[in-house]
Amino acid sequence: MAYREQPGKWVKALDLKEVIQCTVGCCVCGWFFTIGMLVGMFNAGDFLRKAQAWEVRPAWRQTECEVLAAGVSCADTETRSTCGGYQLGSMPSTSPPVFLTEEIAICPGTYWCGKEQDVCHCNGEITYAPELFDGQIYTVPEAERAYKVVSSGPWKCGTDQNREPYAVDPAPWHVKHCWCTPAEILAILKKHGGQALHKKECSEAANFDFDAAKRRLQREQGDDLEAEPRLLASSRRRRTYSYTPWALVSVPTMQDLDFGGPSSKQRLTCAYEYGVPAASSANYRSDGAYSGDVWKVEDVATQWGNKTSRPCWVRAAGEAGESLQTCAVALKEPGTLQEVAKSSQSLITTFFWVCLGISLVFTLLAFPSLYRLVRRLTGGVSSSETGCLLDADLRGRSARRSLSSGPTESRNWVSCAEDLCKPIAGPQARTLPLSESGVE
Repeated sequence: MAYREQPGKWVKALDLKEVIQCTVGCCVCGWFFTIGMLVGMFNAGDFLRKAQAWEVRPAWRQTECEVLAAGVSCADTETRSTCGGYQLGSMPSTSPPVFLTEEIAICPGTYWCGKEQDVCHCNGEITYAPELFDGQIYTVPEAERAYKVVSSGPWKCGTDQNREPYAVDPAPWHVKHCWCTPAEILAILKKHGGQALHKKECSEAANFDFDAAKRRLQREQGDDLEAEPRLLASSRRRRTYSYTPWALVSVPTMQDLDFGGPSSKQRLTCAYEYGVPAASSANYRSDGAYSGDVWKVEDVATQWGNKTSRPCWVRAAGEAGESLQTCAVALKEPGTLQEVAKSSQSLITTFFWVCLGISLVFTLLAFPSLYRLVRRLTGGVSSSETGCLLDADLRGRSARRSLSSGPTESRNWVSCAEDLCKPIAGPQARTLPLSESGVE
């Protein structure tokens, strides 16, 4: 560290090493963000290819759906469990019922009512589990009755029908929660014969088809599947929440869709924007409760509830369309997801080029500093001869003093040890003319 003498004080000058550290630090940060954007570009491209294969027109049949309930589910992308920071849910008073984001409800209208050992206020059926929906699939089968109780009021979460703690922990070492399916939703299911929605099986089949659609499309086009880059990490490093808008709908059976004409039978199923939960959860994110895309996704569910009869598209191909039937129902026209994916890819690409440009600028700025450092370390030029970068005030004062004192005025450079600055005495002392000291 170098110090420069001023009238009555010593002023610290910025050493070349500090300049190098600052420049190299900015350069490293720039390249870090650039690499992150590059990974994001690959992820966006992969999602676009999935969307293009998923929304092939011949795989979908258009029909009319009746919306019986709607809402927004939320999942933590790291723990794959329910989101924290929201209030306890309740049964909406609207018709059809629309569960807002803060109620953390999943299809067909099961909302979060408390954590284990808390009191759950529910008039209906309570399910006790670590989570019911992880953002892509439903984790508890409808037929699972071991951890479900019927309630007509306050109920201690984690107790069986006899109000005793469960003899067997459903998930040791995991935090459990209670979810309430209100009596009004149970009545809707009973009225339309939808006691068994097969949510778990349908979500697994739809997500499988969504992931496999890209591979089938590449195989048909003769692409080399092994040549595709394998993505090991996501561009997003922070803990985030993902949101999935859903709707409980009544749709014609696949037989009626095949033969056309008026539908004689209806079937209940859970519908999503693009027919698959994973597609929506990838588009709606936030870095915590009541932030990010919360209000945007809530508007989607509200619009579905405002218009109960609306066009929908049923997937007739793949596991969800052939084996289980009417499992993948989209409330937005096929092709919409591709537009969303293209827009996201374009935005990430723009950020990538911006980060790349900034990184290149800092890299060019770092090279001269590194070159000077190498020369100094190899003994080519001393630190004092390369000059120091002074603050604006010091440079201004030095310039004024040089004009008043003449060009032959000199300055004494000093060394500093343990924050005590002393002029160099003896044969080591050196006086540099103002023109050689590097100060304008």
